[in-house]
Amino acid sequence: MMVTNESVKTNDSALNGTVFEAFQELEWDDLLILILKGLVLSVIILSAILGNLLIIISVMRNHKLRIVTNYFIVSLAVADTLVAIFAMTFNAFYTITDRWVFPAYVCDLWNSCDVLFSTASILHLCCISVDRYYAIVRPFEYAELMSKRNCRIILACVWTSSTLISFIPIFTNIYTTDEHLVERELMPYECNFVVNKPYAVVSSCVSFWVPSMIMIGAYVRIFFEAIRQEELIHKNNMAGATLYPRNSTDTTSQMMVNVPSNHRNSHIDEDMGTPSKRHLVRLKKEHKAAKTLGIIMGVFIICWLPFFIWYVTESLCDSCKCPKIIVQTLFWVGYFNSSLNPIIYAYFNREFREAFKDTINVICRFCNKLCCNKNTNEIHFNCTYRSTQDIGLVENKCVRDI
Repeated sequence: MMVTNESVKTNDSALNGTVFEAFQELEWDDLLILILKGLVLSVIILSAILGNLLIIISVMRNHKLRIVTNYFIVSLAVADTLVAIFAMTFNAFYTITDRWVFPAYVCDLWNSCDVLFSTASILHLCCISVDRYYAIVRPFEYAELMSKRNCRIILACVWTSSTLISFIPIFTNIYTTDEHLVERELMPYECNFVVNKPYAVVSSCVSFWVPSMIMIGAYVRIFFEAIRQEELIHKNNMAGATLYPRNSTDTTSQMMVNVPSNHRNSHIDEDMGTPSKRHLVRLKKEHKAAKTLGIIMGVFIICWLPFFIWYVTESLCDSCKCPKIIVQTLFWVGYFNSSLNPIIYAYFNREFREAFKDTINVICRFCNKLCCNKNTNEIHFNCTYRSTQDIGLVENKCVRDI
């Protein structure tokens, strides 16, 4: 909420000028640091946008990737893309200029989008871990519980809860203290996210602590189940030639690997061999997915845990203050998680890697086609011009008359 006295209006109208004047007064070494900082932040933003758009386009183009798990991954990519567009961009500008030049409602909009999309991103990672838990630890229940309908309901709950924890508290001002509201009126050139203690506890639990506990618990169960099934795979590989001939119809092998025949999370061709061989391939795919999930969860905790420790500590402890440069670093380490997820999928998941290559090849061919068409049109114009010159003065006169 902006104050309306004349001094603040004059100060607010001169903000743009003071920003550029501040840049002009910087020493060359400080200016170089700002330029490097801007380049680093720009790389993080662009990598988050392009990488997550690549995930979305690849899943839309590749029918093989349209499975329940990837619904969560696509929705996660949408959340990470929106984090980059609506949260990182404003934060980068504020970090570089060290001054808020937009109206107060834009500050609230930025903080709301930051909380909304960051919370949605974290909750999506939690949903993916639960999805993998049922796929590997309780596979006979997976097809029923993780149907497309239930997946849509879960995603709707994720986005609804993220909206409730962000826009409503921030735009109604119940998230902050009375002192900060007065401070905002006196200093409109700042946009600091200061929260009260109840909101700090509730928002951190919804956005991080509870999803983290669920993710860790799910992955611990997945880890032990993966070890147990890996032993079964090893035993089956050792005895497969003698116990399960190629033409065998014994269903003991299906029970041994503990995966249902109607498992929706795999795409295995029917001519892959015996049922035992098909299920072993499915198990290996689930193990790769479990390893990918473990890496994603580890990266997520490394990126966001320091931020939420600072967030809760400074909100609950009135005398605990952290240097501004550390706070900015914690924000951007958390944001960096949105840029890393596409890299993790591309490196550890072969199907995504192949889909990424195919999508990039299509984009490159499309760009080459545009360039070739442009060159063709230029050549055609030149040839037409020469032929007109060859016709004679009458044709040229007509062209000039027209």
